[in-house]
Amino acid sequence: MSAYLHLLITFLLFFVCTLLLFRHWQINRQVAKVSARLEEIRQGDINQRIRIPTTRKSMNQLGASINRLIGDFQQNIEKLHLLESERKKMIAHLSHDLRTPLTAILGYVEMMQHDQTLAEATREKYLQIISAKGMKLETLISHFFELAKLETDDTPLPLAKVDMIDKIQEALLSFYHSFQRLQITPQLHYPEHPVFVLGHAQSMERILNNLLSNSLRYGASGGVIGVHVREEKDTVWVDVWDQGRGISEEEMPHIFERLYTGQAARNATQQGNGLGLPIVKKLVEKQNGTIVVTSVKNEKTTFSFSLSKSNEPSENVRET
Repeated sequence: MSAYLHLLITFLLFFVCTLLLFRHWQINRQVAKVSARLEEIRQGDINQRIRIPTTRKSMNQLGASINRLIGDFQQNIEKLHLLESERKKMIAHLSHDLRTPLTAILGYVEMMQHDQTLAEATREKYLQIISAKGMKLETLISHFFELAKLETDDTPLPLAKVDMIDKIQEALLSFYHSFQRLQITPQLHYPEHPVFVLGHAQSMERILNNLLSNSLRYGASGGVIGVHVREEKDTVWVDVWDQGRGISEEEMPHIFERLYTGQAARNATQQGNGLGLPIVKKLVEKQNGTIVVTSVKNEKTTFSFSLSKSNEPSENVRET
């Protein structure tokens, strides 16, 4: 009986050792496959995924975790490629936009230096052109650095209770001479009572000024520009609209891209610098708001942005 028991124990030990060796070999084989696959991914084949044919829960969990990590890595690589493409595109656009006024300035300066026969009136005209081109250059550089600062600075804006109606009226007054020159009477639709939002006063001014300037540049041909304030339960929406040529379906996805000027870029009298709307978008988002655009060609184009209503007490509500 003891010999039989000894034989049985020996067999069981042999079986267990064989099973453990097989499991050890199997795990080593799976680890080797995972290592080989990770090396392929490291070499650039980021579409690869880890597959571990096993019933062990821990190994399945490990494979799933590695695949999630690879997925995140793939998304980051795609973002880096997109950012690099955008950076190259931005530099190309910016170089062109900087070179154009700079070349004009240098050309007029050279003419004034070498042509001694220029009449005084002609010299004065050239100086005015140089001044205008220089101001355009300064504005472009200023807007570019402002947008760069907004994109890199994660510090939230200090928000306070601000009367939206006050800010709209101030912005409209600043464009009074432009409205007169273009013979446009703005159509205004907003409450007579104060409408308080949680925002940043200076940023709100910039948003309204950029949107009104954009409407005057691209929508003045329609003869009408309007501002409409809509109150909802917890949100205030401001619509700035015009009846100009509108925005095509092809342009719409790019309207808030840096340095994008659309088809109007072909018309020097309408060309902007492509930075005003991206600045608006960043400023709205930094105030926890949303901005959208809708357009029907040659009928109506509306830029609408929202800010949260302020529910703070009424005292000390006005902000300058």
